Amino acid sequence: MFSRPKSNLLAVITGATGGIGRSFAKHLASQKYNLLLTDMDQKMLNAIAHELKKQYAVEVKTLSVDLTNEKHLSGFVRKLKNIGKIDMLVNCAGFGEGETFCNEKVEHQLKMIQVHITATVLIVHAILPGMIKQKKGKIITVASLSAFIPSPGSSIYAATKSFLNSFMESIYMEVSRYGIQVQSLCPGLTHTGFQSKLKKTGKRSGLNKDIPFMEADDVVNYSLDCLNSGTVVCIPGLFNRVVKNAIPVFPRKAFYAISKKIAEKNLKRLAN
Repeated sequence: MFSRPKSNLLAVITGATGGIGRSFAKHLASQKYNLLLTDMDQKMLNAIAHELKKQYAVEVKTLSVDLTNEKHLSGFVRKLKNIGKIDMLVNCAGFGEGETFCNEKVEHQLKMIQVHITATVLIVHAILPGMIKQKKGKIITVASLSAFIPSPGSSIYAATKSFLNSFMESIYMEVSRYGIQVQSLCPGLTHTGFQSKLKKTGKRSGLNKDIPFMEADDVVNYSLDCLNSGTVVCIPGLFNRVVKNAIPVFPRKAFYAISKKIAEKNLKRLAN
């Protein structure tokens, strides 16, 4: 599938048209990785591929994949198994919520579970044997600060991200002896266009005004630094690390009350 004329490295990135996925593509291309980029928007994938090929002189392949579609997902997994040598996997595909659990359509919730959990499990399972055989490889999965913060209005999102964080830590303990680097990337609020894809387009950007947003490039730079230093659970941003460390020691009843008030305020804004 890849002739690799200029480099012997290959990175696979899902969700490659989003802010963090696109930034990973740029950073890895600058490190002379050939790329296989996947997402649903083929036109945008083509534009990114053209830009990266021109700027970094690497080989970039694209594949339109809807991870909510079982046939698309199974076909993609077969392609990954057939590639053989994959040096790096970055799982960035995902989307968010803007409704309470009982008001959200269950179909939307099941699609989220499919993308965040089922697809990640199948993709990692497909590429790990090759990495174990070559005794090297890198895996980054984008979880979220929400992995540590149960949140009304994002119940399935937070739960799936918690799964991803635990999954990556477990995989690390299983495969680190083979020289494989594994990371759970847990960013907080990031300027990516992610919020605009939620229901009530444009409303989410007005939420959480007192909470600092990070830029996608800063998140990716920190992630790659963490990978090089062997940090498994990577939380970019001092504010986000303080929040993560404060949550376990905060009285749970008080945490529930505060979270409920914040969620009610945010959901009210979404509805207006």
